[in-house]
Amino acid sequence: MELSLTSNHAKAARLATNALFFISGLSFSSWASRIPDVKEKLGLGDAALGTVLFAMPIGSLSALPLAGVIINYIGSRKVTVIAAIIYLLSMPFLGISNQAWQLAITLFVFGFGGDLLNISMNVQAVNVEKTMSKSIMSSFHAIFSIGFMIGAALGGILASQGISTVWHLSTVGVLDIIVALFVYQYLIAQDFKSSEAQPLFALPDKALMLLGVICFCGMLCEGAMADWSVLYYKQILGNASKYATSAFTAFSITMVIGRIIGDKTVAKLGLKKTLILNCSLVTIGMILALALPISWTVILGFSITGLGLSTVVPLIYSEAGHSKTMSAGVALAAISTVGISGFMIGPVMIGYIAEFTSLKIALFSLVILGGLGTILSTRIKN
Repeated sequence: MELSLTSNHAKAARLATNALFFISGLSFSSWASRIPDVKEKLGLGDAALGTVLFAMPIGSLSALPLAGVIINYIGSRKVTVIAAIIYLLSMPFLGISNQAWQLAITLFVFGFGGDLLNISMNVQAVNVEKTMSKSIMSSFHAIFSIGFMIGAALGGILASQGISTVWHLSTVGVLDIIVALFVYQYLIAQDFKSSEAQPLFALPDKALMLLGVICFCGMLCEGAMADWSVLYYKQILGNASKYATSAFTAFSITMVIGRIIGDKTVAKLGLKKTLILNCSLVTIGMILALALPISWTVILGFSITGLGLSTVVPLIYSEAGHSKTMSAGVALAAISTVGISGFMIGPVMIGYIAEFTSLKIALFSLVILGGLGTILSTRIKN
């Protein structure tokens, strides 16, 4: 059944969905910015911290099998608010936790609520795309990236001013809950469904499986860049930590720029050509950064890589949300399960390869993944 909304309602729904993407990015980076403080408070070593932090992706993966089912039964509009409350109410407890096991439990809940919110708000984004009859998924993910950058910057400022983690995360969580409750009335109440009957459970078709593998490659690269790019650049600078985040900052900025222009790019080139271009840029950027390990070439290489990765996930989410064989919620949950698996595997894989060879050799796997994504993208039907 097609959605039929007035122009004003569609615009309001788009703004409301943008708000959800923004608070999602803001909340996650707010927590990430205070990890060093929590580590110090609990007296955790690197290995212990890594073990505790792993509770969050486990929570995320636990939510994914349920997300599509719940959205099918009660709709993405209700799920977004339920998920936001779970996600955001757990934030104060991330700062309150006094034991590693308490933090692990809270991170599991945080990850569970976060990914439930991720799927439901992406279904809302698909609804808005349908009502406006154009591809705008990339713009939603750009808003997430902007929220992420603001949250990271704000967290750094508050930490430097001695503001406690509990007060910081509690304030962000409460304000974000207020925003989520306010925008609920403007979200689209009825999710888009095609005229064809769609089973609640179905095996992904070949087209969706192809998109899933490309998403896996993209998110594996994103995870690796998030965890290892700063260390690589720091090695290039000879451990000059003052500028160690410069290359990753450049990567983050081009991710936002790429998402801002992504909708216009796909409207002009189409999904297939855009993904081929994106994955090719990942390969080119990483070759430049690894082959010429000097400051400006690494910054330029990471910038090109960020531009390439920027719209891979948004475009695939949009395409999966319009699946003819699965409902939007189930299709997005399936794609997210594959993608997040790549995001989890990436940093670990890089770490093990680097341990036995070098970080440069380990990061060369991103060149291979970019090439694989390019080849697979050529098989997408127009």
